[in-house]
Amino acid sequence: MQRLFAIGSFLVFAACASSPQVPAPVFYPKVDYGLPGDPNNPEQGPFQPNAELFVCQGGVSNAPPFDRSGRVTNFNPIVIVENTVVIAPVPANEVCISSGYGARGGRLHKGSDYAPRPRGEDRIIYTAAPGRIREVGFARGLGNQVLIDHGYGIYTRYAHLETIEPWVQAGVEIGFGHPLGYMGDSGNTTGVHLHFEVLTGDINNPQASFGLQSSDPLAFPAWPGVDNPL
Repeated sequence: MQRLFAIGSFLVFAACASSPQVPAPVFYPKVDYGLPGDPNNPEQGPFQPNAELFVCQGGVSNAPPFDRSGRVTNFNPIVIVENTVVIAPVPANEVCISSGYGARGGRLHKGSDYAPRPRGEDRIIYTAAPGRIREVGFARGLGNQVLIDHGYGIYTRYAHLETIEPWVQAGVEIGFGHPLGYMGDSGNTTGVHLHFEVLTGDINNPQASFGLQSSDPLAFPAWPGVDNPL
């Protein structure tokens, strides 16, 4: 069974304004990155990220740069956050980006939104990196959501889930690529999608996880430990 790469003592892997219409995306095979193991850390799950990402057809707010085929340019399927924790910035397969990070409707959109392609199909949501589950449950606006602590003050949030796996409970240690639940439209949404956040800071503040600093999941540099095979 493949596992993730340990850096130091912690295992690391690593609705909308309109934009031009783009062709329907063509999804590429999942990629097995063959990461080396560490027996002292949680076992890696079955998820293998898609090698490329496309913008959704129709209007996409805060869309990252993309080419004429709708392919997001300079996309890195494995990135490193603050030179410490390696994550998959798209923790699902066969999805497109429907809304990016940044100002939206007079407020900051704190993450990336990923919708299923084709529409109407279920999408399993996976852990983007190993860590310890901090929050599980319903939150206003976010619906059913999970927050994972990856150490070093780095967290990921997965929101608007339809269902959450029964074993996903606060305090559970988890490896990279394990199923958390299914994409949905719980909370305030305009359709089925995953809202995914990368957060940093000290969670021991008056607002807890909502007082953490958000960052664009797609803006982090590629992890040098793996080459994009395409």
